[in-house]
Amino acid sequence: MRIRLSRSIVPNLFTVLNIFFGFLSIINALQGMFIAAAWYIVLSALCDSLDGFMARLTHSASEFGVELDSLADVVSFGVAPSFMIYAMAFGEYGTFGVLIAAVPLIMGALRLARFNVQLTGFSKEYFTGMPIPLSALMLVSFVLFFRPEVIVADENLRIALLVLTLACGILMISTIRYPVVPRLSVRALREQPFPTVLFLAAALVIIISLGRLMFPVLLIVMVSGPLFAGGRAFRRGVARRRRLYERVDVEDIDDIEENDRIPVDSNR
Repeated sequence: MRIRLSRSIVPNLFTVLNIFFGFLSIINALQGMFIAAAWYIVLSALCDSLDGFMARLTHSASEFGVELDSLADVVSFGVAPSFMIYAMAFGEYGTFGVLIAAVPLIMGALRLARFNVQLTGFSKEYFTGMPIPLSALMLVSFVLFFRPEVIVADENLRIALLVLTLACGILMISTIRYPVVPRLSVRALREQPFPTVLFLAAALVIIISLGRLMFPVLLIVMVSGPLFAGGRAFRRGVARRRRLYERVDVEDIDDIEENDRIPVDSNR
């Protein structure tokens, strides 16, 4: 019996590694090793980016790969971070803690389902809603930045983590646009110089700091979505008011011209 290996095995292998690292994250969180659990989610995110890159490189993108990738993302960026923050910070809150910790999983699954439904014809320049890997990395980077033992001991940090968790959940199912990570190529640098250079600079800062500055960098990315959305809404409002004023001015001119055409009684 001959086993036929296709080119799609290469990107799918990275997707399987994505799932495996997510599973290792859950195991480490179960054992109370939250730093290791956080780093395994980072490795999952790295594999998640590499599977798409390898699919394009080998020209082996397929519907099977898309579905497998979504399942992997639910595990690594939904189940794993939800279990990590529950075991670390929210377990003592009882049912309320369960509901809060489940937000990344539930909202992430909804976001992935919407993405898969809209996969054909979606814009390649931006994502609608915050991507689930970014949500998971936001929670992971918070843990790495403030350290688990400090978060557990500080009520204010636990509240901050709670707010961050809810914010990530809301942003994932929102319609706020987030830019697609630029492809690292000469063509991308030529066509999109600013986003590409900005991405490389952010990646360099994270690498040089050994991940310690991941949280501030990703926080800027996270809040940039609502800020740019607010700016676009403001510009649309200004443009709408300008068109309204121009239309009113034209109507006033028409009224004046019509009044000028009214005959004047010479005997008055």
